[in-house]
Amino acid sequence: MAKTIVSIKELFYADEVTSGALTGSEVAAILLKTTTKKITNVHDTTWVYEEAEGSTTDYVNQLNAKVYYRDYTPGTTSVSFSVGQYEYQTKADLQGGTATATSWKRPDIATLIYKCIIARTKDDTYIVFPRASITARGGMVEDKLIGLLLTAVPMDTGVTGLPSEAWFDSSEVI
Repeated sequence: MAKTIVSIKELFYADEVTSGALTGSEVAAILLKTTTKKITNVHDTTWVYEEAEGSTTDYVNQLNAKVYYRDYTPGTTSVSFSVGQYEYQTKADLQGGTATATSWKRPDIATLIYKCIIARTKDDTYIVFPRASITARGGMVEDKLIGLLLTAVPMDTGVTGLPSEAWFDSSEVI
């Protein structure tokens, strides 16, 4: 049956996945962990799933001007969004630094942040990046709100059988 994947209904982040083949049941288990955090406010229409167009290189035989080999590099996939309301701990989790209930302090040295990102679409498709590189920054959005602007890019997991990106119907996430 054909699917129409529509927008976003829920968004979560968790510790990166370091084992397994990533089944729907494993996604359900990740969502139940106490360390998994639900992002409760994605600002307006800022959520975007995008796969950049790949690039090709043609190798041409100079004797007959015909392509004899073609190399293809796929485009990078990413999920971007801005969080309009957040706690300092969320900012620290996704941007680095240290947080208390009433403050956030920028880290002295920028660190790479990896999280598992799970997006549930309005038609109940789960898009999962088991190991996503997270970049986050504070930035103004269209109505002068200082949002937490994030981009998550799925990375090679380094685990045999664990994909960098997986999609599941909700019937599998049980």
